Order: sequence, then C-alpha cells, then structure tokens
Amino acid sequence: MLKVGIIGSGFGLYGLLPAFSDINDCHVVSICGKKTDRLLKYCKSINLDNVYTDWKDMLKNEDLDALAIAVRPRTQYEIARVAIKKKINIFAEKPLALNQEQTKELLDLAEKNGIVHAVDFIFPEIKAWQEVKKMLDQDTYGKLKHVSVNWDFLSYDIKNGISSWKTDINEGGGALSFYFSHSLYYLEYYAGEILDVKSSFSYSDGSANGGESGLDIIIKFKNGVDGSAHINASNAGLNRHQLIFECEKGKIILENKNSVTENFTINIYTKEESKRILVEDKKVKIDNEEDERVDTVRKIATRFVVGCNNKEQILPSFVEGHKVQVLIDKIRKDKA
Repeated sequence: MLKVGIIGSGFGLYGLLPAFSDINDCHVVSICGKKTDRLLKYCKSINLDNVYTDWKDMLKNEDLDALAIAVRPRTQYEIARVAIKKKINIFAEKPLALNQEQTKELLDLAEKNGIVHAVDFIFPEIKAWQEVKKMLDQDTYGKLKHVSVNWDFLSYDIKNGISSWKTDINEGGGALSFYFSHSLYYLEYYAGEILDVKSSFSYSDGSANGGESGLDIIIKFKNGVDGSAHINASNAGLNRHQLIFECEKGKIILENKNSVTENFTINIYTKEESKRILVEDKKVKIDNEEDERVDTVRKIATRFVVGCNNKEQILPSFVEGHKVQVLIDKIRKDKA
C-alpha cells in the first residue's frame, strides 16, 4: 500500500486529496497546509488525522512513499528537492518550478534517485481530447496543417483583485506560467515539438501583482505545422476553451463553454458534411460538491500510484514539466 502525503490547503485540499483518497493500493496518511475549518472538516470526514502546518515536520515524522504537492512554484521546488533526496516519489503541479534551471535540477535529481515523478497536466486526460488525438494520429481528415487555441475566461484572482503568486511573474504566476503552461503541453501533445514562438502580452488592472492577464502567440512546430494561440484570463463576458485543427480534408473544433474540464464537444467540418461527435466521458464523482477537475487529476494520480508500486515511470513527468518551462522562459526572454 503506497503511503501518500499531500501538501497544500488550496488545490491540495479540494483537488489532490479527493483524487488520491479514492485510488486502490494507495493510502493518504497525512496532509500539510493551513488548518482552516474547510480543511479540518474534510479531513475529519475521511478520517485523516495527521494534519501538519510545516512540511518539514511532515517529511520528518511520516514514512512516506509519495508526495503530492500543490503550492506556489518556489515552494514546490524547495519541497521536491528535499523529498527527492529522501527517495520519495513526487506528483507535482504546474508550473514545476520558477525557471528552467530549477526544473532541470529537479529532473536530474529525480533520475539520479530513481523516483517516479509526474506533473499534473490534466487536459489530455479528457475523453474528447483523446478522441481528437486519435483522429490526428490516424490522419482521419488528412495531415494537420494549422492548430489554433482560443481560451477566454475571468480568473478568480483577477475577478476578486486578490494579491497572490498567481498574478506575480517573479513567483511563477502570470497567465503564461499559470494557465498557458497547460497549453504549451497540450499543443506539443497534438502537434509535436514547438520550434519557435513569437508573442505579445496583455494586462489587466485587476492583476494585483502586475502579471500579464493574456497573451497572443504565433507558433512554428518542428514538423512544419503552424499554430496560433490566444488566452485572456480577464474576460468577464466570455468563458470558452476552443482548439481548432485545420487538416488537409477538413476542420476539427474541440471546445467547451462555462466549464474547465467538462462538456467538451467535437465538431467536424468537411466539404461533404458537418457533424458533431458526442463523446461520453464517464465521471467518477464521489461527492456532488467535488471540483470538476478531480476526475481528470484522478486519472493521472492513478497512473502515478501504479507507477510507484511497479517502479515504472509515467507520463506526464518532470521531462514534460521541464520542456514547458524552457518554452515559458524563452517566451518571457524574447518579450523582455
């Protein structure tokens, strides 16, 4: 039975804890975070008694096999660095660290110590996304020529004027690092290695620490595919996540509205027809109040647990986390 510790009283509490608590051959033995009423109430409901406020104490007192972390990148790097040296397997959030030097250090440490490592890039876990991947891999509508992303929403921190690391680029925040890290990962998942990017940033008065709230990017992929991407985390009037794949014989549109991971649809447009493909994605919802992202997190977490128990590396890993950070650093450097 894999003994897992959770660090984080935000997404660690409402994302990672419920995801890991429902996995076979895994036992969450402790959590570290602020002792809020919400945290203590949830821990009591699942009989989790070992609640810490200092992660160093948790690592010292608990005999952990694995650690799932959801804290700011600076702290995640510090925690992972210590835990890896103790040969504790790591499930990390994105972005993995503050810069590519730190992500490379974590990757090298992980490989040196022979641990299993994972990064929580959730979108390719969604069934509709996987169906589109099959279409592209099988050239169902011919070769992919161009891919574009349109992602608009109003982030919680900008909406409420919250001063947190998520709007501070020096702490690993800003729309590029916090949100578009997902896009950099899934764009390579669909279209292959990114060769070059050109970008422009946009800003919002609601970004308390001045980090960019949006960006527009032109992308060149190594295989010759072109791409473009737009993200706006300060759009109060529109909530949509749309990917458009222009192929030789048709267009595939993957999109949802007013949700993060749920309700994605696939629309196909060719000279002969237009059609919508309905993809059933069976949800394993333990609690009606459960965050919609938990089900996708649980899929990666389940692979991680199996990988830890079998001593086999899984995807996505620190390798992908480092690749994404290299792209983030390049975009920021070119923008400066």
